[in-house]
Amino acid sequence: MKRERIIADVETVSDARKVEETVKTGYVEALIETLVNWIGVEEDLVSSYEHLAARQANAQAKAVFQQLAKESHENVGALTELKTSLEKLDKARISRIEQLSRMK
Repeated sequence: MKRERIIADVETVSDARKVEETVKTGYVEALIETLVNWIGVEEDLVSSYEHLAARQANAQAKAVFQQLAKESHENVGALTELKTSLEKLDKARISRIEQLSRMK
């Protein structure tokens, strides 16, 4: 299945730079910011679930909270890897913008 174009053909250096800057600010930076916030939520969940587990007298409830804390901790790792990948893409985007800027 063929996908429709999202942008028109880029025909000038100025157009290319505008698209690259839009991708950087509209996608990459927004995704990184979202991931940073999500990582913070998962970190807060880890500490909350650990705290809840410590307060449980019921072994089954304690185990559930410990499992949830473990899963949130694993989520932090996975999200951090995504953030690192996006930061690499952002650096590459910056390089592309700089290259286009030098072509004026």
